[in-house]
Amino acid sequence: MPAAGPSARHWLTRTLRWHALAMIAVNLLLTGINIFTGGTWWAFWPLLVTGALLAIHYFSYKAAVANERWVAERVEELNLKSYDRSHIEDLKSRYGGEDTGEKKEAP
Repeated sequence: MPAAGPSARHWLTRTLRWHALAMIAVNLLLTGINIFTGGTWWAFWPLLVTGALLAIHYFSYKAAVANERWVAERVEELNLKSYDRSHIEDLKSRYGGEDTGEKKEAP
């Protein structure tokens, strides 16, 4: 999949909220009609399809807005929240703290 350019990123960001609001409105309307007319719960299927489409839109949005700075901040945040901090520090000291792909010699 090609990288999302600025126009794709802008479109995904701008339309996500409207997509979510439209999904909620349409499904509330269909559920209301389903309740009013009675019978089986047929409104489940449009809810399932529109929910899946919204999920795809959301994941595409999250993939488009992620960048190296965000990734580095997230890694540091997870690193600080780690319950096994000594293990992480040990790994950093063995591997040099950077992702160089080379392992340092053990003393």
